[in-house]
Amino acid sequence: MGYFGTNEDLPATTSFRAGAWTGVYEAGKLRYLSVGNCEVLRMIYPAIRDQYWRTAPAQILSEKIQIEAQSFSIEYTARYQLEAVDFQAHYVFEGDAEGRLSVTMRGEALSDFQRNRIGLCVLHPIDSCMGKPVSIIHPDGSREASTFPILIGPHQPFIGVQGMEWSPAPGLQVQLHFEGEIFETEDQRNWTDGSYKTYSTPLSIPYPVQVQKGETMLQKLILQAQTEAVATPETTQVEIKVLEQTYAFPKLGTDWNLDINEYTPALPLDFLNLLLKLNESTWAETLDSALQTVALKNIKIGLSVALTSNDDVLQLVQVLEPVVGQIQQLCVLSATDPVPAADLMEAAYKALKAHFPQIPIGFGTDGYFTQLNRNRPQTTAFDFLQFSPNPQVHAFDTRTIIENLSAQRDVVRTAQSFAPGKAIHVAPITLRSRSNPNPADAIDPRQHSLMTAAWTLLSIKYLAPCAALSYFEWVGEKGILPKKGTSPLADYWQQIAEFQPVRIVDTHSSDPLKKDLLLLENERNERLGFEVDFEQGEIRVL
Repeated sequence: MGYFGTNEDLPATTSFRAGAWTGVYEAGKLRYLSVGNCEVLRMIYPAIRDQYWRTAPAQILSEKIQIEAQSFSIEYTARYQLEAVDFQAHYVFEGDAEGRLSVTMRGEALSDFQRNRIGLCVLHPIDSCMGKPVSIIHPDGSREASTFPILIGPHQPFIGVQGMEWSPAPGLQVQLHFEGEIFETEDQRNWTDGSYKTYSTPLSIPYPVQVQKGETMLQKLILQAQTEAVATPETTQVEIKVLEQTYAFPKLGTDWNLDINEYTPALPLDFLNLLLKLNESTWAETLDSALQTVALKNIKIGLSVALTSNDDVLQLVQVLEPVVGQIQQLCVLSATDPVPAADLMEAAYKALKAHFPQIPIGFGTDGYFTQLNRNRPQTTAFDFLQFSPNPQVHAFDTRTIIENLSAQRDVVRTAQSFAPGKAIHVAPITLRSRSNPNPADAIDPRQHSLMTAAWTLLSIKYLAPCAALSYFEWVGEKGILPKKGTSPLADYWQQIAEFQPVRIVDTHSSDPLKKDLLLLENERNERLGFEVDFEQGEIRVL
């Protein structure tokens, strides 16, 4: 058994120091670049993305690591292969005693292929950057004063980037310079990632780009820091504070799937989430099958309905009238666009409310929060907003999944900012993307592990302002339950239900990458806590 009940241990890390800088090297990446106790950069890593934005996996062919007391040098060669993609690159990571770090990437195409991106990426941590001023240096040498966003902007906050200067902590000034390509920065919280990302090539340049066999590329970045005093990083005990803020405990659901039957073990659920696409010929049969399931399990349906026109609304009303008592909420999606157009949404809301006034009607997307953020509602004719996240849009390793948890709270705050007074529903929440071209890629071997239980408990914490959350499927390879037996998440889910929580009590961890806490309260003012210890790979019930 590996880390936190998964099949694998976390990758080994090598610690380094370079002047004021400390950090770790892990399998071709630099992580947690810090000065004193201030994390300056979350990660520096290469990315090779094909024409479908799939990330080509790296096979490290050779590696040389030299660590000194105040400096380091790491070199490695990696090969990337994914269908037509065949690419090889040599990397040099260096840091000297004066505090100058550099990363150089020299690559060569070993085949003809199409790419959307090849190059170095830099992740900026939210906590030490959010709201801080930054000076953007453009390719012509001009400077532009800007700020790391607090709320999540729909588009790139910084474009035309050749360098950046900012102060992540008092007395600390950081300079980052790029060579070989023009860079830009996106707010990865749009995809519930816990970082801002600076990358190349700018999205304004048409893609995909045809890469010819033998084509070469060179990129380099240089990182420096000026600090008034270099503090030795302190190893301190993680402190978790209980805050005064509380939130109503949300309705909890899971996705309907065909594996649910009369023998499927019960789960304490408020609703079963169901997506209907009215432009598909089988939607009525799917609804009928789901209605049989909810009748069998004595719960209600949370409907998400993708519409194409007003005619769909009339047809939907006719089908739902006989079964309205089995519907808990209904979210209107678009079958052709990221979100429903204002006129379609208004017509749907008016008709649905006229027939079903007791049912909350939502406006949403079947895609990521990005789609909602870039297509904000142009009407107030809805009762709630809805979107669908997963923690593995850009990376798939366990450390990144843990790092991305806290960004879920920022997503909710941003949604609330452009839909004041409206409830927020998040559905479905999955461990991997549902839009993988290969269905097998949507299945994560960690699905039924203790790690996924820990992630889900803390996801409930960070999505606490929401009114309804739907996690995974009921049963199966993407389910809360496996097809046989139980899972850690199912056991904790049952424990939460037996406690009958009415509130989530907000908490703050001094280092949520090490330890965090979901704290619940019931009507008797009793409290139940789930403390997740990522260092030990444990969940403690308090």
